[in-house]
Amino acid sequence: MKIFLLSVTTAALVAASPAGAADLKQRPLKLRETCVTKAERARALRFRASDRVRLIGVELGSGPRGVVLAHQGASNLCIWLPYARSLAARGYRVLVFDHRGFGSSGRASHWRRQNRVDYDVLGAIRVIRARGAKSVVIAGGSLGGAAVLSAAALAPVDGVISLASPSQYGLIDVFGAVAAFRVPALFLAAERDAEFPDVARELYDRCASSDKQLAITPGAVHGIPLLRDSQVRALVDDFIARHSG
Repeated sequence: MKIFLLSVTTAALVAASPAGAADLKQRPLKLRETCVTKAERARALRFRASDRVRLIGVELGSGPRGVVLAHQGASNLCIWLPYARSLAARGYRVLVFDHRGFGSSGRASHWRRQNRVDYDVLGAIRVIRARGAKSVVIAGGSLGGAAVLSAAALAPVDGVISLASPSQYGLIDVFGAVAAFRVPALFLAAERDAEFPDVARELYDRCASSDKQLAITPGAVHGIPLLRDSQVRALVDDFIARHSG
């Protein structure tokens, strides 16, 4: 009996618990987005959110300067990919990923965690640090903006960028989050994008950081497509450069 116990494989030990058995039955997540090139697909990362939801993303670039990019609703990692490529070409290690319930990632098992996209960002921060990032700047659009702002209050990062975050997403209290952190922050929104410019102003006012910026741009573009404007792109580029080690 003792000999048998010592020879049990790791897989068998994991399967001995209900949670472990469930993990073994799950097939690895498959990256379905066609926007990812063959070379980029070889650098797909499968990782877990802080509450163990299964996520998938792509790492681009290398080096100690990390950037995590969180997409907005009705989209997936593809919306960030062109900008991620440009950052990688300039020497950053970049992680783009699909939030829970979007793209190729998994879903939360309980309704209270279905919208906890901030947990996804926490998982992304952990994995990019494990892969060599010494500094981490996080950026997100719309629901991804709520995700990164909440995550910045829960984990140490070097800078956070919000492109049209709402004041609340599901159970995420974004106003409460910005009042609790001291991380450098950049808040962006378009002046005719519904309530989002007013929310951006309120987030800026409530933000406890002494290093914060607010930019309200012309037009009605929502979230990440704001980067199509050369001035916005330059502002974001500069913020990332200044807050990367």
